[in-house]
Amino acid sequence: MAVGGLLSCLLGGGDLDGAEKALAAGKPNDALERLGDLADVDGASLRALLVQGRAYLRLREYEGAVEALLRGHELAPDNRALARDATLACWYAAADAGAYASAYMADAKRLSKHTGDARLMADVHYFAGDHAAALRHYGDVPDKDKTRLFLRERRALCLRALSRADEARTAYGLALEEALRVKNLGAAFRTAFAARQQGRFLGWLDKRLQADSSDVEARRYRGYARAAVLRYADAATDLRAVLKKRPDDLAIKKQLTSVLLRVGVDTQTPAVLLEAESLGLGVLAQQPDDRATWNGLNWLAGWYWANRDVKSAYGLLGRLVAIDETDFDTGLNFGAMARRLGHLDAAKAVYTRLLELAPNDSDVLNDLAILRDGQGDRTAAVQLWRRVLEVDQNNLNALENLLTAAWERGDLARANELVPRGLTAARRPGGPLQRWEWFRDRLEWCSKGFGR
Repeated sequence: MAVGGLLSCLLGGGDLDGAEKALAAGKPNDALERLGDLADVDGASLRALLVQGRAYLRLREYEGAVEALLRGHELAPDNRALARDATLACWYAAADAGAYASAYMADAKRLSKHTGDARLMADVHYFAGDHAAALRHYGDVPDKDKTRLFLRERRALCLRALSRADEARTAYGLALEEALRVKNLGAAFRTAFAARQQGRFLGWLDKRLQADSSDVEARRYRGYARAAVLRYADAATDLRAVLKKRPDDLAIKKQLTSVLLRVGVDTQTPAVLLEAESLGLGVLAQQPDDRATWNGLNWLAGWYWANRDVKSAYGLLGRLVAIDETDFDTGLNFGAMARRLGHLDAAKAVYTRLLELAPNDSDVLNDLAILRDGQGDRTAAVQLWRRVLEVDQNNLNALENLLTAAWERGDLARANELVPRGLTAARRPGGPLQRWEWFRDRLEWCSKGFGR
C-alpha cells in the first residue's frame, strides 16, 4: 500500500483507489480493508458504495451487499450494471432472509426493471412467484439456439403455474421438440410427460437405438420412460443393459431396484425379487439415507410377510436393521418376524436398542411385553402394558392385552374395569368398536378364560 493510502487508513479513512484495484484483482477482503469506512458515512461516494457492495457480493455476504448497492442505486438509478448487481444481491439475500424474503424479492423485482436485461427480469419474477410477469418478460428474451430450450420450458412452467393447462401442454410440446433437436435427453424426458407425448419420446428413442444399439444414454432414458408408462419388464431389460456397462451408476441401481420390485411381484418370480433385494441393499450400502430404496425394501418385506414367507421377511428386515438400527418401523417389523420364528434373543435385542432411543415408545413397550409374555413371564408383560397406558391411556393394544391377561386369570373385577376404557378408545374414528363390544359380551357368558 502506498504511504498516502496507509496514512489515510490509519487516520480512519480509506484508500479508495487501492480498494478499487484490489476488487478488480479479485481480492474482495483486501478491497474492504483498504476501503475502510468510506462507504459507511453519510454522503458516501458512488465509487465507495460500489466497491463495498460488489466486494460483499463476491464474498456472498448478501445483506451487506444489498445495503451498499441500494444506496448506490439511489445515486445512479440509470446505471444498468449497478442495477444488475443490486438485483442479484437482493435475490440471493432472499434465500436466507426468512420472514424478510418477500421484501428482498420485491426489491429485486423493482431493481430488475432498471437493468435492461429481459432474462434477468423474467428469472427474478419467476422465482418471486409472479408468473404472469415472468411470462411476459420471457417473451421479450431473444430466441437464440443456446437459450431456446430453457425459455420454452420456462414459459411452459409459467403457464402451468397460471393454470393455463392446454397452453402449458402445447408449450411443453414445443420444448420437447427443441430438446429432441439438441439431443438433451433429460429435458426431453421431463417435457414429454408434461406434454403428454410419451409415445413421441419413446418412438424417438427406439429409432435412435435402432441406429446405434450401444447408445447408453438413450437406453437409460428409454428405461426411465418405459418404467413411467408402467412397462416394467421392458424397462428392466433396458436398465439391466445400462448397469452392465456402468456398474457403478447409483441412479441406475435405484431405478432398476424399483422396477424389479414391480416385475417380481407382477410375475411372482422369486429370482427377480431376490435380484431387487440384492441390488437395493447395495444401494443402501452406498447411500443409507436413500428413503425411496429403503421404503421399497420395507415394502418387499411386507409382501413376503403377506405371502407367508416369514423367513424371507425376517432375513431382509435383519439386513435393514443392520444398516439403520434407529428406524422404529423396521425394527418393530423385524421383532415381529423374529418372534414368529422363535428368534427371541434377536427380537429382545432390537427392542432394547429402540428403547434406548425412546424409553417410553408405546409400540416398542407393547411388543416387548408380548415377547416377555411369550417367554412365560406374564408379570413382566403386565407391568410393561401398564407402562404403555401411563404413556398413552387409550392404547388399544395394551388395553386388549391387559384385558386378556385379567380374563385368563379370572380377575373379573379388573376385566370389567378395562372394558369401559377399551370401548371409549374404540369409539374413535376407525376404532374396532365391534371387537370391544364382543369383549364386553364375552365377560357375561364366560367370566374366565383358559389361560394361566
